Amino acid sequence: MLLPPLRCLGTDSEITWVTSRKAFPLLEHNSLIDRLVSIDDSSTTAWRSDDYDWVISLDDECDSSRLAAELNTRRLSGAYRSSDLRHQYTEDMTEWFGMGLLRPESEGGLSRANELKQGNKLTYGTILYQCLNLPPPVARPQITVLPESHERVQAWIAGSPLAASSRFVGVNSGAGGRWKYKSWGEDQTAALAAELHQKFGVGVVILGGERERDRNQRIKKMAFDSCTVAPPDWDIKCFSALIGQCEVVITSDSLALHLAVANRVPAVGFFGPTSAAEIDIFDCGTKVVTGLSCRCCYLSSCDVRPHCMESIMVNDLLEAVSGWLS
Repeated sequence: MLLPPLRCLGTDSEITWVTSRKAFPLLEHNSLIDRLVSIDDSSTTAWRSDDYDWVISLDDECDSSRLAAELNTRRLSGAYRSSDLRHQYTEDMTEWFGMGLLRPESEGGLSRANELKQGNKLTYGTILYQCLNLPPPVARPQITVLPESHERVQAWIAGSPLAASSRFVGVNSGAGGRWKYKSWGEDQTAALAAELHQKFGVGVVILGGERERDRNQRIKKMAFDSCTVAPPDWDIKCFSALIGQCEVVITSDSLALHLAVANRVPAVGFFGPTSAAEIDIFDCGTKVVTGLSCRCCYLSSCDVRPHCMESIMVNDLLEAVSGWLS
């Protein structure tokens, strides 16, 4: 979402994007990026010694913060490691990083950061644009998928039970390992798949990666084969291409949600411990948020029962998706 306004800053501007090598598939073949490099490149790599007009550091991880402090730049915005080895952020990015782990104890620390996070009503993109003084509107995320990935997905669909359906819905109820309570229950997911198939006559594909391999097979078994499980070993390009074929994607706050937005596929996103306000679905989808007052807590463990994701019912998601399937 940052690339379009950054590209417009000057006709002779050159954008170098630094990320981990495993994230390359998300950014490869993007015409707005001049140079895609890995943060793991050796210290002698040319881009590390280049002079930059502006370094924007949006990750508070140690490696990213250290790199931001090491690069030669006229202007720095975001997280960096100071000369006394503390991780800090520049003043212009206070609105964003002040809601996170880097907030100084002198300014209330994590407790105050969480209060601000819970009270925030602005999307992540809006906050970044304001911090960096970029012209609105906020650009939609994008991903470039090559024809061979689309062809591979089409061939898989043709040989799967989805071929019998004129349209199908993607369901991604799992989440990464960092936030345990971003995932929705397996039994809830199975019940949703069965209801989608019976009530709307659509095919249902359960989405996820290697981490969800066993989980998704259990969901399929509980749903009495009213759904199909997508290959968990597909790369990000095929995963995105499959999402692009869905009528609607029902997902927690996960990668699938952002890929649905990039593919302009209606997304029904459900939120518990993370901020629904920060996620922009660009008027193409519906947010379902837990009714618990302790939502948006970002805690890694929880003793509330039912917890926030358990409080989201199957009917809540069916009602949200019905308008997009009508």
